[in-house]
Amino acid sequence: MNPVFSSIRISRYAPHEVMTAHMHDDTSLSLVLAGTYEETIRGKSDAYSTGALLVCPPHEQHAQRFSADGLFKLVLAPSLSTIARLDDVVHLCEAPILRSTAIADVGRRILGELRLDDDFSGAVIEGLSHELIGLFGRGHRQSGSGRPSCLRAALEYLRVTESPLCSLAEVAVATGHCPERLSAAFRRHMGTTLGEYQRRLRVERAADLLARSRLPISEIAMACGFSDQPHLNRAFKAQLGITPAAYRRNCL
Repeated sequence: MNPVFSSIRISRYAPHEVMTAHMHDDTSLSLVLAGTYEETIRGKSDAYSTGALLVCPPHEQHAQRFSADGLFKLVLAPSLSTIARLDDVVHLCEAPILRSTAIADVGRRILGELRLDDDFSGAVIEGLSHELIGLFGRGHRQSGSGRPSCLRAALEYLRVTESPLCSLAEVAVATGHCPERLSAAFRRHMGTTLGEYQRRLRVERAADLLARSRLPISEIAMACGFSDQPHLNRAFKAQLGITPAAYRRNCL
């Protein structure tokens, strides 16, 4: 069986670092695990943060500017068989982008295995790579089929709001949509409830702070809406299979 990725590497970028226009010979995927940056490609600029998975087609000029926190990401080189499998659904030549908490979770688990590097890590990474590609392809197929406007508005609101905890009623009021319709849209298109989706976002935010700050874990727990550090520990390990302390060590 051909591997999903011909290579996977960890890349770090310094705060305020700028990469002028450049290109790569082969298709690559970048999965942001911590930090924020702006990328300009095909004359269009956009900002990307934790959970964004971007495709850079070969020989495509792009430039990047990194935030005050710098950036931490995985760079994945898909094998030819993976490119062929995805291209029918995703059209990699169009430089597609997908933002997904589930993909970010898989990326962090891949990172953990890269750091562990024991006799079983290769097999685990290959399995996680299949999962990542499946989520990427399925996510684009679902977005192509059209998420309802209420769900798109809610996802955007949850992405930018500073509050780690929002009730269904609050999100409905903020986006101007019916709570019942919003709840049904989450279950149908996201396969989960709004509350569970927010919990995943809170764990994702905690992982981002663990990777790019030296804040005590207890403070990170409170900042991300957890009642205390043990609460964060339980949620973090349930979602990522690793404790916050171990995850921070992996990011060093």
